[in-house]
Amino acid sequence: MDMQSSIFTQMVLKANPSIRADFHSWMFHVGMLFDAPEKWWGGFGQRDFPHEGVDFCCFRDRSNHRHKLGTQTQIPVMFDGIVRAMFKDYLGQAIVVEHDISVSRGTSKGGLLTVYAHTRPVHGLAPDTQLNQGDIIATIASTHQSKANILPHLHLSVAIPAPGISFDSFVWNIMRDPARMILLNPMFL
Repeated sequence: MDMQSSIFTQMVLKANPSIRADFHSWMFHVGMLFDAPEKWWGGFGQRDFPHEGVDFCCFRDRSNHRHKLGTQTQIPVMFDGIVRAMFKDYLGQAIVVEHDISVSRGTSKGGLLTVYAHTRPVHGLAPDTQLNQGDIIATIASTHQSKANILPHLHLSVAIPAPGISFDSFVWNIMRDPARMILLNPMFL
């Protein structure tokens, strides 16, 4: 499945009628994609770690014009789940949601996590909040104070956590630790 017809895309379009009216396809710089070794902002160059997800920032309309997502873009949760952690990230807040969905990858099997980063969570969202598929959990955070000259965007990560993982003090380094997380490419969800 491609990202244009994914569950996530359909939910974003449903939550944002102004985008849905013009949306044709997502636009990605190679550095926005899963496992990319390079940056897509500032002076470009190499990342410290391969990219843990996909960054959604721009889309084309049916006339092939480019549009940017803005700070009013509403972010829906992809599946029923429960908020397990929230933490400050580089541009806003990251929201970690655990879903009761069994996923297999190679010899590993476990539940599924989705991480929505660089957001402004909706009022009242907190760890242990129960969510239904499509609930609006956030909007995209402003990047006006960023020194990296980066556009507002949503970072989406998907992972299978190790059994018994603790969500206390959850941060990016946990996402990058293959002993604690198996990262999946969100483009194939």
